[in-house]
Amino acid sequence: MSNTRNITATVAFIATFIFSAGLIRIIFPAPAVQYVYVDKPQYTGCKARAIESFIRQDNINGEIHSSKITGLQNLDSQSYISANADATLEYYNSSSSMDVSQFPQDFQNAWREHMKAWRDYSDFLNQMKNSSARKNLSGDDFGLAEQRFNSEINRTFNEVLRIGRNYGADVE
Repeated sequence: MSNTRNITATVAFIATFIFSAGLIRIIFPAPAVQYVYVDKPQYTGCKARAIESFIRQDNINGEIHSSKITGLQNLDSQSYISANADATLEYYNSSSSMDVSQFPQDFQNAWREHMKAWRDYSDFLNQMKNSSARKNLSGDDFGLAEQRFNSEINRTFNEVLRIGRNYGADVE
């Protein structure tokens, strides 16, 4: 009889344990695990350093461009547009002439798209130098157009940086 009692107690304990564990799972479900996949750099070493150097040179070109248009906001609209158009064209010419042929194809494509965004902005500003084209745009429309071009420039540059990071470059 003592044996039957021990077996019954053991079975009752196991059944109660399984039931309570299942009940806990129902009441408090396990948190969803979210997996994060990080692209490993495809190249390291000299390719990464070359991309870093390339981006650094573009940043220098951009700083020169920024220094030329700083303070232009106080000028009348014709002078602002003219000076900004000249500075933007100069930046475009210096950065688009940088050699990207040594880099992987996806980086080259992203860079060309970024330079196309700058060329489009430069073309827009050069059209606005013409007083008849500027008359068709109000000040608000000009500002919105500039925001659209700047947004595209930023988007394409972020893509260049993202691809550069995929190749191991330490770029910001």
